[in-house]
Amino acid sequence: MPTDPLALAPVVLAIVLVVSAVGKLRAPSALAEAFRDLRVPAPLSGSLVVKALPWVEIALALGLVALGGLPGTAAAVATLVLFTAYLVLVVRALGFDEDVECACFGEFAPGRISRRTVVRNAWLVALAAVAVGVATQGPSVLTRIADGLLPWWWLAGAVAAAITTWLVVGGSSAAVPTVEPTAYADEEGDYVRYRTPALPIMLGDGTTTNLRALGTVRAQLLLYVSDWCSSCHDVVEEVPRWRELLGPVDVRLVLAAAPSDSTLTSADEPQSLHDTERLLDDSFGIRRTPSAILLGADGLLAGGPVTGHDDVLEFVEAIAVELGVAR
Repeated sequence: MPTDPLALAPVVLAIVLVVSAVGKLRAPSALAEAFRDLRVPAPLSGSLVVKALPWVEIALALGLVALGGLPGTAAAVATLVLFTAYLVLVVRALGFDEDVECACFGEFAPGRISRRTVVRNAWLVALAAVAVGVATQGPSVLTRIADGLLPWWWLAGAVAAAITTWLVVGGSSAAVPTVEPTAYADEEGDYVRYRTPALPIMLGDGTTTNLRALGTVRAQLLLYVSDWCSSCHDVVEEVPRWRELLGPVDVRLVLAAAPSDSTLTSADEPQSLHDTERLLDDSFGIRRTPSAILLGADGLLAGGPVTGHDDVLEFVEAIAVELGVAR
């Protein structure tokens, strides 16, 4: 019985597209922030585009396996264009001065863009090129299965390989090493106040201290931001108002860059903090900016961490409510 193993390429791509779409639909705010951080050109980064992207991926997945002839070729070419655009964006992001988080698969595989991301996306582009060649042969994948050109066990093998690869590689790539517990709620959903870790950190004037020492007198609201994070700009602009609103709380910017390498550095109290060793990332499971965490004056964590522009704003407003100073 003849087989057509190259037809497995669109099957694998369809699985990738569906996983990507579901991850994006479950984390829409992360996708919007990724668009800003990747500096996607304005015509392609509007809210309608961001909302439509997961559904476009699902439509392309269906087209890759269910359509043949000219419609199938169009779906394969569109998939090639989409994955090529993704590749261009991640290659471009490697040249940015700050690390960029990738929401390529939404909440399923968050992580910073690296050379590994580029290799992965280049491989998907290659598969998409094969899928175009397969589509030009005429019959759809489903038709090939029905005609016996692609036996069902080949399809099952492709699905098993894709799922296994995602579980082994994709699932583990999101893991973040920790030196303190990062589970901030118990089984009943109550916030668990762990002791603030005594992590060394640099102040804006170049001197060093540690997080626990910072919180011995006043509570500390730490805002993890970066110069090149577009979604951080609105958060940084709110800092003066928040400092006035949250009188007994020091509001500090936390940056991964050294004091001399950031335009957000401040040597005036409350000084900026500089996490050049990324110890806060590891300790609190912070994977992207902007993020926020509240340290209590009693040496215990008091709230957070939260990540994302909207969640950070809601977090600060909740703190204001607790202090009785909300607008």
